[in-house]
Amino acid sequence: MKKFATILLASSCLAGVSMLTHAQVDPLLEATSGDDLLSTDLEDLLVLESTSVAKKRQNVDDSAAAVYVITQEEIRNSASSNITDLLRVVPGVEVGQITNGVTAVTIRGFNGRNSGSMLVMVDGRSVYVSTLSGVFWDQLNIPLHDIERIEVVRGPGSTLWGANAVNGVINIITKNSADTLGIRTSARAGLREQLVELSSGSEIGADSTIRINGVYRRDQGLQSLSGDDLGTAANEGAVGARFDWQPTARDAMTLQADYKIGARDTTTFNIDPAQIDPTPIPVLTAVDYNEFSVLGRWRREHSEQLDYSFQAYYTTVSREELGYFDFEWSIADLDFGANWRLNETHDVNFGLSLRAMSDRFVLIDPRVDFLDREGTDYWISGYVQDDITLIAETLRLTIGAKLEYNDFTGVEFQPGVRMFYRPNQDLAIWGAVSRAVRTPSRFERYADFQLAALPPNTGRNPSPLPIFTSFLGKPDAEAENLLAYEAGFRANIAPQWSIDVAGYYNFYDSLAEPTVIAVEPNFIPNVPFPLSLTTTAQFQFRGKAETWGLEALIKGQVAPWWHSQLGYSYFKGRTGTDRLSGERFNGFLPLDGSPEHQATLSNNFQLSTSLALNTQLRFVDELIGGQVPSYFDGDVRLRYEAPNGLELSLVGENLLEPRRFEFLFDTYPAPRSTVPRNVALELRYRF
Repeated sequence: MKKFATILLASSCLAGVSMLTHAQVDPLLEATSGDDLLSTDLEDLLVLESTSVAKKRQNVDDSAAAVYVITQEEIRNSASSNITDLLRVVPGVEVGQITNGVTAVTIRGFNGRNSGSMLVMVDGRSVYVSTLSGVFWDQLNIPLHDIERIEVVRGPGSTLWGANAVNGVINIITKNSADTLGIRTSARAGLREQLVELSSGSEIGADSTIRINGVYRRDQGLQSLSGDDLGTAANEGAVGARFDWQPTARDAMTLQADYKIGARDTTTFNIDPAQIDPTPIPVLTAVDYNEFSVLGRWRREHSEQLDYSFQAYYTTVSREELGYFDFEWSIADLDFGANWRLNETHDVNFGLSLRAMSDRFVLIDPRVDFLDREGTDYWISGYVQDDITLIAETLRLTIGAKLEYNDFTGVEFQPGVRMFYRPNQDLAIWGAVSRAVRTPSRFERYADFQLAALPPNTGRNPSPLPIFTSFLGKPDAEAENLLAYEAGFRANIAPQWSIDVAGYYNFYDSLAEPTVIAVEPNFIPNVPFPLSLTTTAQFQFRGKAETWGLEALIKGQVAPWWHSQLGYSYFKGRTGTDRLSGERFNGFLPLDGSPEHQATLSNNFQLSTSLALNTQLRFVDELIGGQVPSYFDGDVRLRYEAPNGLELSLVGENLLEPRRFEFLFDTYPAPRSTVPRNVALELRYRF
């Protein structure tokens, strides 16, 4: 409660300072009309569109789902320089930096290094890696000024998007090259990070345009709890191109290609499992990756009632993961989707998709192996969803389902029902019931790891004998299941002010749980402890859990020059009993890895026609029983716009503490890393 009081006190102080500075605000500001968000009426702001909720263009205010759109103006105002930090503003989204380049991101619980219950896409191309069940966020090295918007759907999206869209969907949508003509560049130099981005767009015909971009990023790395440099520097770069062609008024074609490369060091602990009392030794290990992807899309408006699209993409990646193993994967995906407006009552979406993913592991550490080091998985799926208008502009029922087959868990059925009700123009109420699944990763199916020994007579091993543990995957693993209940409302509560509230109750079944399946005595002569125990653990998919929570967003215009937004999230959960043993479920990703309370206060002040101040205050509650303490921090951007297209910003990140600890490394043994304070100067120029 003290933290919340601090937030309110800081907000009041900030408001008071802003009122005092209002007398100095340029009087011409109220008469200006530009691209800046602050000159846009709230009524226009609510007409934000999303394509991720219904696989068609739909106003966010008309969506029967919890959805937040990070606009390009929010990206411009933010002090953040990467996608994961941008996501911190969204209610219900959890972000915790683990170490340099490794970030835990999830929606509505089960956060960890590999948070497998959230689907992430770039322009409709999935970047979810089923090999380890999650997203490598360091590989999303995209110039921020080329992003049109980031759509975040909280809650299941599996009816349209399929498996792994369990707790939410994030779709990063880049700009059409026709909207980025000319040259844009930005450079950022700070205490922690140096960044250069460049984009060049041009016309190559009467109906076609192209954009070429590049980005280079160098990160100085994180610090230890005491503030020492961990030596975890990173160098990353990316180049890309996008070609857009509109041969007719009804057709639009897009071709994209990207190449990304990165290298960084991460501090981990080298633990010899053969030692009875292993001593963690911090060592620098490498993470190197290179990625190539190509995507093609054709959209056609066949008639006023029917439009459809074909999309194909291919991605190939090679990655060395912290000195344990190298692995390569490639994804080929074909997708067809259509929207058919049958009549004034029925608006139908349907589609088919095929996907193949191949991966191969090259072992580096003898403690890490896989029962199947190389393989290919296949998916085939189809979906149909009908928006049924029961009362025009007032009541809508949405019914849909996705039927998906893969070659390791078989057929997965993911239905959903949504209801949307608008009694008047100032209020909208919605509710939903959905079923979603997460398919097991190859790690969960084929892992063969040797873990560090547990010394005798200790808290984790009270027996008089040391315990050696091997960990095995489960080749016949099941899919995890979710049954989700959601409800929410949106309302205009005052002139220029709105509120958006969503609540949920989730029931999970068949969750992955590491379980001891065998204990055997072991005799090794000529060692200090010749007699020991060897245990074998394996993932079992029979755990249960329940989570529930609330997300709220209030935003509006305090004055013509001042927009404010307050977001809040509440999360709670409990584990059930194992359906076979009757014991309490002990999941791989604990529920207390998610904060119970989160709050974000954002303020945008247009101090004059050329000067803007943007601030963000954040509170994040403690994690894992206080092992990760709660924190309160803030970011600031002071931006000056010159009339010749030059923009200069002074940026401050994490200003309220010298450093903060955000998340435990839950995948590999590693020292705790902290995110330090950062101050940077940023230059943007467009010509």
